[in-house]
Amino acid sequence: MTDFVFSEENFRAPKLPSNLNIVDVPLVLATDENLKGFGKIISHPDEITCEKKNFEIVPWPVTGRRPLDPGTGDEAGTTEGDFEVHWSGDFFHGKNLAVSTTNNVYLDGLSSPPELASSTNPSNSNFIYLWMSDYHPDGGQLFFPRLPLPFVVCLGPSQVGDDVQPSDMKAFLVPKGKGVYFHPGTWHNGVYIEREYSPATFLTRQGRIHARVSASWAEEFKCLLRIPLSLTPPSKEA
Repeated sequence: MTDFVFSEENFRAPKLPSNLNIVDVPLVLATDENLKGFGKIISHPDEITCEKKNFEIVPWPVTGRRPLDPGTGDEAGTTEGDFEVHWSGDFFHGKNLAVSTTNNVYLDGLSSPPELASSTNPSNSNFIYLWMSDYHPDGGQLFFPRLPLPFVVCLGPSQVGDDVQPSDMKAFLVPKGKGVYFHPGTWHNGVYIEREYSPATFLTRQGRIHARVSASWAEEFKCLLRIPLSLTPPSKEA
């Protein structure tokens, strides 16, 4: 297996293969117990901040034998802003306005496999199919909806590093009125909502460096991750 090399266009409009294998990721309710090792549930975005010294920023890596001076290497802190999501047919899009980059628009998922997905005649599937995930080596990240709504995240443990496998991923339903915080290095990508809540806006807070490392399930593992968007078992017709 060869690691996939991403470009900005891959995130906006990936050319996904057809007839990919489907890997089902079970969905569980997000609790602090279930999220151990991944992050935690929050009731307000100001629960975790650099000012409170509980937002994790990874010190800048040194290239030589000398250590960082005390209190340096993590002083850039965080950036924050809106993370917008919406369904357009079978396509689920995200835009991260917290980061100063042109690479902040994503196709975050689909409600059908690529060969069946339509922008004008969407399926009635209540799944999201994920083609990629990523992590931030420079710091944590939190998401909190601007209006109360339930949402789903799909996470993989930081301990697996770049050797992540589809079987490492777990899906969590964050209850209405709550948000979520991820530890640095936790595999994830966006936040996922049912169609009835689209469009939606979240506050996101993350390390200001915004380093991102990605894996393509579609290209590297020839599969898609299929995640239900509610705890009510949906039909798998799509």
